[in-house]
Amino acid sequence: MTRSAYTALALAAASLALPAALPTMALTIDDGGTTVIDSTIDDFIEVADGPGGLPTTVIFEPGANITDSDSVGDTVFVTGNSSVVINGGQFFEDITALDDASLTINGGAIGNDVLGFSASVLTVTGCLIDDDLEVFDDSSLTFSGGTVTDNLTVEDDATGLVTGGIVGNDLEAVGNASITVLGGSIGSDIEAVGNATIDIFGGQLGTVGDFDNGIASGGDSVITLFGPEFQINGSPAAFGSISQEFGTISGTLSDGSVFSVPFELVSEGPFFRPRIGEIVLVEQAIPEPTTLALLSLGGVTLLRRGR
Repeated sequence: MTRSAYTALALAAASLALPAALPTMALTIDDGGTTVIDSTIDDFIEVADGPGGLPTTVIFEPGANITDSDSVGDTVFVTGNSSVVINGGQFFEDITALDDASLTINGGAIGNDVLGFSASVLTVTGCLIDDDLEVFDDSSLTFSGGTVTDNLTVEDDATGLVTGGIVGNDLEAVGNASITVLGGSIGSDIEAVGNATIDIFGGQLGTVGDFDNGIASGGDSVITLFGPEFQINGSPAAFGSISQEFGTISGTLSDGSVFSVPFELVSEGPFFRPRIGEIVLVEQAIPEPTTLALLSLGGVTLLRRGR
């Protein structure tokens, strides 16, 4: 459905003295074209491929108000090879991407979760996500701006790259997931579970300070911190794997950020064959700004190759 069709429906509603919004029902946009939405729609919106598998693109601009007042689930759902771009607007519930779909969020406010499944590609440069940002399966996430009020979670074989933005609570990697952190702000815990990896080069850690475990690695997971110097419980720490199972880790990351947070090596598995996570300290001098920019680009390249 094109933008002109939305306009015609709105005008028809106005002529009947009804609100300028589509009626509450499931709305599927699958014409293989591009639709721009910048008005109120009280509807659950599904974006799907068009005839012959032609991708459909839906762009939400400031003024969009997707209320879907009868729903307790998704507000926008994108599948196939189609794409959704959110430049602004208000969204009542979840935004979900499936299959090989693309979801790009540059602005606006989302009332619940943003979710990626299958091999979807999520890019978040700015917005308010008033709950969790989560990717699963083989999906990928690049988070460079905006605010996630609760947790950012990467699970299964998914990959994540964090270069900016604010995570209000925890950063979590689960299963075989991997996360690279080059910047941004993490409010509380940083946790790796299963066989996950988290590489931390920069960013503000523990800004809220409401810790359960701080930096916690469990099972066969590895969390690696890169920087010129670190301390364990106030004493200089040797580079390499940390032998202590818990305490306080502090120091300076590669981007110059200073931090001090609790840490814990968590045991997983049966008592007779426990698997204890690993935290590794790697010496890396603070690079020049140009080098740091190249590192950020390299992280994007690795994220794409991982897919």
